[in-house]
Amino acid sequence: MSKDLESKMRAALRPVAPSEEFSQKLIARVVDQPVQSTARGFAARGLHPLAWWLTASLAASVILAVGVQQHLEQQRLQQSGLEARREVLEALRMTSQKLNLAYEAVKSQSASLSDEKSGA
Repeated sequence: MSKDLESKMRAALRPVAPSEEFSQKLIARVVDQPVQSTARGFAARGLHPLAWWLTASLAASVILAVGVQQHLEQQRLQQSGLEARREVLEALRMTSQKLNLAYEAVKSQSASLSDEKSGA
């Protein structure tokens, strides 16, 4: 039974030469159509030049937006660095003042102690 089915399928699917009428219609259609470019550009794939420009513009816009965002982030980091520097300098100035004050207090106290020892 499977051989019978196989032979029927082979008979049904055997190559058949096209009719003369079909060949003439096909040749007429091919001759009437304009020759299309075989270029491998966007136009050959069906994209219009406007679509290509829109795609390129969108890509350029995304790149520009990312660049601007990175530039703004860099500026923000620079500003925070300058602010931290200002705070450190202020802290060092205050520390220096406090140390000078403590030094003067110790110096005056040791001077008064040495005066008491020398006068006694």
